Amino acid sequence: MESTSTYRPYFTLAICILTLCVSLFVALQVSGSFFGKSRIIYLADYGGITLQSIKDMELWRFLAAQLVHVHQKHMLYNVLSILLIGVILERYIGHKYMFAVWLIGGGVGTAFTTALGAAPWNTGTGASQAALAFAGFGLLFFATQRRSRYSLIIAILFAILPALYLDLKTAGYPKPTHILSFTIGVIIAAWYTWRPKLKG
Repeated sequence: MESTSTYRPYFTLAICILTLCVSLFVALQVSGSFFGKSRIIYLADYGGITLQSIKDMELWRFLAAQLVHVHQKHMLYNVLSILLIGVILERYIGHKYMFAVWLIGGGVGTAFTTALGAAPWNTGTGASQAALAFAGFGLLFFATQRRSRYSLIIAILFAILPALYLDLKTAGYPKPTHILSFTIGVIIAAWYTWRPKLKG
């Protein structure tokens, strides 16, 4: 991998820009305004993941669902969380692991939403699961890698604390989908950290 001083976090930048553009475009289509509320009953038509779509093997929704949001202010917070963690983390772990965390941690967490909510809230959308998956990866990475920066822990706290506050405010407990995605991030980080020992 390239030196961290010269490596550019292209995946992080690309996924943040893509999320921003797609979510705002969908908001415009659904609400008539870039920053309007995208009613969730319409978001399955724009990539939101549902139980039926999983049964139909529409696997592309594991990616697309993370790009659309009901609330655009929440989308901006998610994008900023991913950006702050990603520009630091990707320099160390590379785009392949970043993609794995985003796809698995974000995609599975978003899909898990479909099992918990009653219609129409059983449509999985949003990047908050991916943000927390990156936070989970970053936290274990920070704890085990001496080369990591303290700015990473600040970025992680920025992603976790407001999300936890919103969960407690709206549901009274941390959302299971957020816990799942965070845990998946930790598991992928454990594989990244100890894989040479597993090979040996």
